[in-house]
Amino acid sequence: MKTTSPISHVLIALLAAGLAAECQADPWGGKLQMAVVAEQADHAVKLTPPTAEKPAYYVAYDAGYIEEGDPIAGVNPPPAIAVTQALSAALASQHYLPAPATSAPSLLLVYHWGLLNRDTHQIRSIFKIQPNLKARIDLIAPSKYAQRMEQDIMDRRQPVSVHIPILDPTEQNLLQLAGDDRYFVIVSAYDFAALTRRETKLLWRFKVSTRSAGAAMAEALPTLLRGGAPYFGRDLADTQYATEPLVPEGRAEAGTPKAEEFLPPPEIARQLDESYLHNLMYQEHVEFSGIYASDAKESNYSPPSRSSQ
Repeated sequence: MKTTSPISHVLIALLAAGLAAECQADPWGGKLQMAVVAEQADHAVKLTPPTAEKPAYYVAYDAGYIEEGDPIAGVNPPPAIAVTQALSAALASQHYLPAPATSAPSLLLVYHWGLLNRDTHQIRSIFKIQPNLKARIDLIAPSKYAQRMEQDIMDRRQPVSVHIPILDPTEQNLLQLAGDDRYFVIVSAYDFAALTRRETKLLWRFKVSTRSAGAAMAEALPTLLRGGAPYFGRDLADTQYATEPLVPEGRAEAGTPKAEEFLPPPEIARQLDESYLHNLMYQEHVEFSGIYASDAKESNYSPPSRSSQ
């Protein structure tokens, strides 16, 4: 009978551990799998995408980091400025540029970023879907699908003996994705001129996300923004899937502007009501965090006041 020496057992164990560590650190061969949702608020009016000759000028506000759902150890978010720089580089690649003092912006961008996990402690109800589940569905599904998915979930909770499924294969696949813990970036584009009149007019919203397992957030977020950039301002009927090579942590994109270039010029910032803008960002923050509004305290919400912070 052939036997294996203790040394062989040790070598096998070491090789297995090394292979497992390699697979855990790089499960997709150095590429990130992402899901992109991009919708215009008014689907009947198609917005003209910016070009090199006619760029779209914006001011951007970081509405803050989100980490909600069941806690996970070892989550290390990147500095806010790193996310801002990655977003600005991605926007610039699609001809969205920070507004100089001499040009009035057409857009005010509000962005959120972070990690949204499943919340297994939120109580299920037969009357209303729990906000954590709604936030996870809305993150990966266009509104036309999200509404049907949420309705199907609520139908299943009703005290009846027979349930007739209404979801098609696309919606069933999206529902499976909604079960993942996900890194994400959400960018909302508002009409700047309307906001100066204290009117909220959403123009478009961009959401990009990926499973959090297997990649560091500091690598994932810049990768998501670089890969999702072509979908800024688009109106997609379906969720788009793509793979993108991971951006190594700490590596800046070529031509990335300096932090001070992201500050809204004082002449532009003074046109906005800070209290009104703060409330807008707070309402988005609660919605995207997937928490009950009754559990949120606006007094505890203090996002960076400008995109460079």
